[in-house]
Amino acid sequence: MVSLKKICSSSLNLKIISFFHQHPATVDTAAGYAAWLNQDRDKVAKALDFLANQKVLVVHRTRATLAYGFTQNKAMIKRIEKLLEDKT
Repeated sequence: MVSLKKICSSSLNLKIISFFHQHPATVDTAAGYAAWLNQDRDKVAKALDFLANQKVLVVHRTRATLAYGFTQNKAMIKRIEKLLEDKT
C-alpha cells in the first residue's frame, strides 16, 4: 500500500478523500462523484479505482454499475483525519 501522503500528493485524490471524509455515508458512481466535484469523469474514475486499490474506498459492484463508498476501517479513517488536519 502506498503512503497516504503520497496518495494525497495528487490534488484530485485529495479532493476525493476530503469529500468522502465530509460525507462518509455517500455511495455513488464515478459519474456522480465527477458531478459533485466538478471534475472530468474519466479522471475521477481512475482516481476512484486507485483509491479503492489503496483501501481508502470500498467498491460496491452490481451487474450494471460500480459505486464507491468510504472505508469503514477505523485505523484508516484516523490516518486520513490526521493527514487532512496536517493539510489545513
